[in-house]
Amino acid sequence: MNISRLGIKLSLLILFSMASALNAQLSYVPQDNLRDAIRIAQWTELKPQTPKKQRFLTGLVFGSNQCFQIFEDAARRAGHQPYELPTIAAFYQVVLKETITGDAMSNKEVEHIYQTTSKQFQNQKPDITMAHTNLQRVYDSLIIQAIWVATVFELSKKRSVEIQETAQGLLNAFSLEKLIGLSEEKSANTTLVVSQPKESAPIQAKAVINTKTPLGLTDVIMRTVTNYGLNGVYIKNEVSVLFADGTIFSNPNEPLDALDAVISKRQNPKKWGKWQKIGSVLRVTKPWKNKSYDWKKWFRVRPAEKGQKIVGHFNSLDGFGGSTVINAAMVAFDSQGRFAWKTVKGGNTSWKPIYSKSASAGTYEIDEYKITLTYNNGVRESFFFGFYPMDDEHFVIGSSHFTPKK
Repeated sequence: MNISRLGIKLSLLILFSMASALNAQLSYVPQDNLRDAIRIAQWTELKPQTPKKQRFLTGLVFGSNQCFQIFEDAARRAGHQPYELPTIAAFYQVVLKETITGDAMSNKEVEHIYQTTSKQFQNQKPDITMAHTNLQRVYDSLIIQAIWVATVFELSKKRSVEIQETAQGLLNAFSLEKLIGLSEEKSANTTLVVSQPKESAPIQAKAVINTKTPLGLTDVIMRTVTNYGLNGVYIKNEVSVLFADGTIFSNPNEPLDALDAVISKRQNPKKWGKWQKIGSVLRVTKPWKNKSYDWKKWFRVRPAEKGQKIVGHFNSLDGFGGSTVINAAMVAFDSQGRFAWKTVKGGNTSWKPIYSKSASAGTYEIDEYKITLTYNNGVRESFFFGFYPMDDEHFVIGSSHFTPKK
């Protein structure tokens, strides 16, 4: 396969030709052994999300570091070093926007993105003393994501609404401020591109739901966020609980009726803030940052009906680590109200749940935003629970997100 003939119109020559000498100071020298590890980890996560018809050819692109060569050749032809940070950040935005519209951007549009990005780097003054290996993890991840999006779109002959929606979700979640500053939330994960909810359900004003929490519950929402850690870029869906007193609580793990707001605010102040709805925008203030943010796109997390059952095998996107009993990656539920966890080992994901005897199995009960697991050994645990907006096969247990096993 001739990678250079994929026809990916990324406006690279224009983009790189505008890189300034000042930005050469904000760069890194990639290490091949680290690059191999980053690429392999990224493709492992991206492969299941690649349409089956494009999976083989896309796999050839990411089967070697040739995917980076596409990027490097374009930069060097323009007479610039490829790994200047503002250039990579602008490249990422350009690729996503071109995928969303299906057309190459004009020179003026590309220049505007680059100049805006470069200016923010200069104003925010990123920590250039960070080890180059850490910079490589973060920015190589951006390059891979961009090339993956563009490759899948081109191979679909620019007729893939799904990848355009994915690009839109990534662009909505992209925060240049976080990228430059490197988010305070560090992660050991490499890039995780999670399924974007397919239906937007704007919050409507409604009566407070009956709940045992003293604050009263207005709604539970989800939005897609980007985090930047020393080991790369990762995308995740984050749940937030909106209370009637105007406070907001992020990433609940325990059931809401067990939440002690006073203790939680003292122990986890960064998970709390204030919310206000202005038109269709949710304005969230984080006192510990002394900043406010306008959330323009979110999705409602649906409560289950009391006694509702789930049927099927499901994978955790991030590993279920909220339990004191088990740390597992897969779970099965059946219509009789039974569950069984399984930790995936090696490449074998084929398994038959054993409900009756296993210490990692038992019975479950779901009631609105709460799931209670009673293990066969008598141990009982309860967690936050909620469905994604599109169906009952995508859901949250604690702070972990689950999708159907394929």
